[in-house]
Amino acid sequence: MPETSHARSKLVFVDGPGGPPLDWYLPRLCNRYDVAILWAPTGDESADAAKHQAFTSWGCPTWTFQQGQDLIRLIKDVALSEHADGILSFSELWVIDTHKAASDLGLAANPLSSIPAMRDKYLQRRRLTEAGVPTPRFALVHNAAQLNDAYEHVGDPAIFKPVTGAGSLATYAVDSGTDLQKLWQTAHAAHENDRRGGKTAAFILEERLIGVNKHQDERYGDYASVESVVHNGQITHLAVTDKFPLTEPFRENGGILPSVLPTADVDELYSAASAAINALGLTHCALHTEFKLTETGPVIIEVNCRIGGGVTEQLYYAAAYDVVEALAEVALGNTPPGIRQFKAASAIMLPQIPPRNLTLAQVPDLDDLVALPGVVTAKTIYAQGDRPRWVEGTSAGMLARIVAAAPEASTLLETFDYLMSDKCFTYTESFGSNEQ
Repeated sequence: MPETSHARSKLVFVDGPGGPPLDWYLPRLCNRYDVAILWAPTGDESADAAKHQAFTSWGCPTWTFQQGQDLIRLIKDVALSEHADGILSFSELWVIDTHKAASDLGLAANPLSSIPAMRDKYLQRRRLTEAGVPTPRFALVHNAAQLNDAYEHVGDPAIFKPVTGAGSLATYAVDSGTDLQKLWQTAHAAHENDRRGGKTAAFILEERLIGVNKHQDERYGDYASVESVVHNGQITHLAVTDKFPLTEPFRENGGILPSVLPTADVDELYSAASAAINALGLTHCALHTEFKLTETGPVIIEVNCRIGGGVTEQLYYAAAYDVVEALAEVALGNTPPGIRQFKAASAIMLPQIPPRNLTLAQVPDLDDLVALPGVVTAKTIYAQGDRPRWVEGTSAGMLARIVAAAPEASTLLETFDYLMSDKCFTYTESFGSNEQ
C-alpha cells in the first residue's frame, strides 16, 4: 500500500501500451504520489481483472475509457475532480491527449503549438527540415495515386509507414521492383485492422538511409537512440543507446546503454537530439530520438515523445536512475534529477522471429533464460506450437522480453547472440499464411 503523507502531490496517470511494465511503475508512483488512473480494458477478462486488481490494491481511484471516446475531456474531468497537480502517461498512444488536457488546465505540458508534432511524423519532418536539422527526403501519402507521386519525389530505396504509427506497424521497404498499388492495399488493410496508426489512413514515404556501422562490430546495428528529459525547455540527455541489428522488415531487437561509441560520436548525437527537440518546440516531456548513423553524420529517423521501451529498467540497473520519478516530477512542473554515474551496462533484449510463416518448435524455460549471463528478468511471449504474427509489428514478432545488466557490454552481446541462435528458439515452417 502507498505511504501516507500530508504533502503528497496528486497525479492523474493514463495507462496504455508502451513504457515500463505496470508492476514497475505502479509502486514507484503510488509510494510518492496520490494517483488516479485512467485505463482502457482490452476485452481479455483475465488480464483486465488482474490490472484492475493491481490498481485497487494500491488504493488508486480508477476510470475506464474506450477507443473513440473523448479522452481529453475525460482526463480533464478526472483531473479537476481529483484536484490534480499534474497529468502523466508513458504511452505513445496517449501523449497528445495527455498534453492537450494538461495544457488546457494550466498544468505542465508542451506548448499547444508543439503538440501536433509529438506523433505526426510528417509534421515532424517539415519542422525539422525548416530548422535545418538533417532528415531524409519525404512525402505525405493519403491514397494510391499520391504514393506514385511520392515515389517520383523520394526515389528508392525508401520506407513506407503510417504518419502516426507505433511499433513498426504497417512499415514496408520500397525498392525499384515494389508494386506500389499492392503496397498501398496491404498497408491500408493493416491500418484498418490496427488503429495504432491513427483514425485516418495517412502514410509517409521517406528515403531509406544508408547506415554505417560506427562500432566496427557486426553485433551492433547502424542506428542509435538518445534518451532525454526536457523541463521548462532545459534538456537533460540521459544516455545514448546502442542498438542490436534490426530483423527484417524493420523490427527492433533492443539495445544496450550507455553507448560504447567514442565520446565525439556520443556528443554529436546529443547535439543533434538537442537541435531536433528545440526545432519541435518541446519543453516538458521525455524524448526517445532515433538516428541512423551515416557517413555524413547522424540523421533523424524519428522523435518519440516518450521514454524508449525498456529504457526505464536499463537506466535503473545501469545508473540507479528512476525514470518514473523523473517524469512524474516533470509532469508536476518540477526539475527532474540528472544522471550521476553509470556503474554497469544494461540491455533490453526483444528477440524477433524471422520474417516468415513459422511455428515455434522450441521455447526455452524461464529458468534457463534467467540463468544466462547478466539476465535480471525474463518473460517469454509465445509457447511451443504458436505461430507469431510478425507482420503486425515488433510487439507481435517478439519472442521474449529480457532485461540484463553486466559490468561490460560484451557480456550482454554474448547473451543476445545466444538468444538469436538455434540453441534457444527454434522453428518449423508453417503451412498457409499468417499475413494480413
